[in-house]
Amino acid sequence: MKKNIYIFSGDSFMVKKSVRELRKALDISNEELNVTDFKSMPKADELIAACAQVPFMSKYRLVIVSECSVLRAKGGAEQAKKIADNLEKIPDSTALVLCVDSADKRRGLYKKAKKMGEVKEFAEPRQADCINFIIEQADSLGVKISRQTAAELVSVSGCDYYTLENELKKLAVYCKKEAVTSEHIKQCCSKTLEYNVFEIHGLFVNKQAQKAKLMLDDILKSERPEMLIGLFARKIRDMYKAKMMINAGYSLDKIAGTLHVKNFVAQILYKECKRFSVSQLRNGLLLLADLDYSIKSGEKDASLALPEALVRIYSL
Repeated sequence: MKKNIYIFSGDSFMVKKSVRELRKALDISNEELNVTDFKSMPKADELIAACAQVPFMSKYRLVIVSECSVLRAKGGAEQAKKIADNLEKIPDSTALVLCVDSADKRRGLYKKAKKMGEVKEFAEPRQADCINFIIEQADSLGVKISRQTAAELVSVSGCDYYTLENELKKLAVYCKKEAVTSEHIKQCCSKTLEYNVFEIHGLFVNKQAQKAKLMLDDILKSERPEMLIGLFARKIRDMYKAKMMINAGYSLDKIAGTLHVKNFVAQILYKECKRFSVSQLRNGLLLLADLDYSIKSGEKDASLALPEALVRIYSL
């Protein structure tokens, strides 16, 4: 090993993947004796002692701290310092891996580990990252999927590696190793709350109130109403902003740039705004704000009040 101290931080899927890859690369024999995986933060002395052990019938041993809380801003500073002071004493035959969701880079332990070893930080995945991930995973599963269909899967199931990995495994079985299609995704994949609200919003805009209400009633059985209200408020707020800019003579490119959305999203907003006035959209936002307060204070029942409010907002 050129380096034997590692910090992996950020997106948990990528952190665990990096640990697996390192574990495989070390090719450790007798893992039950030569791998110590602390699921939570051990005492500094316990960690130091684990690192000091000599590997048994293997070239290397591996010590993992899956939740290294002392690397966080509010972690135990004294314990972190003790570990940092002993990093030089870790034998070359031991690889120490410290995993954390968000590391405080001001910590002495972080700085010293970075200087002596290797730090990998994994940002939250973006849509492009998830599309590439889907295509790679599909290839490993022996199925084909286009970039457009992969993008649809991200829109439907969310930008999360764990979720996408599971959904793709389902799709591989469901489509019987054939190319994954949009129809497969609609029939097989779990949908995020945000996607469902987007669907209901579209139905309301297109005056399909009965179908929208059935979907809404079903979602309200398992989701908190304030989450739904917040997502509907975001849709109405985007329409309100777009309508204001349309009335002011903004181009679609300008609207897209101001709202930080893609041009096709700006085009959708442009079409949705046509049958609403600025005052209708503003009143809709006020109505949702009042509804949120009324539900949280127990004045209204969400299953009755939210559908009624949406029918008013969408002028149905």
